[in-house]
Amino acid sequence: CAFLAPRHCQTGDELVYPYSIISSAAMITYFLILSDLSLLSTSISAYALVCCRVASELFLFLVGLTFCALTFACAIGALEQGNEDFLGIPKSGLQLVKMTLGMFSG
Repeated sequence: CAFLAPRHCQTGDELVYPYSIISSAAMITYFLILSDLSLLSTSISAYALVCCRVASELFLFLVGLTFCALTFACAIGALEQGNEDFLGIPKSGLQLVKMTLGMFSG
């Protein structure tokens, strides 16, 4: 029965975090090795190449979005206004990102 034995023992509790780090590294290594198999097929190789290019462009978009949202959030924070959604830099930055993604409802 599951209720007879404890789920974690006292000596094993201190090993949970290092074990999680090592298992994460193993998973990353596994998927990196798996990505080398994409060279066997031309279509899979082209797909992997396109994914890498799109991922880099997506990263650049997110960096630009963060910079613009932070810039305008600081400017809105300096304004004298009483809108609840834009009180402070973090809240205004979040609302600006929501506006960009079409999720703003205020």
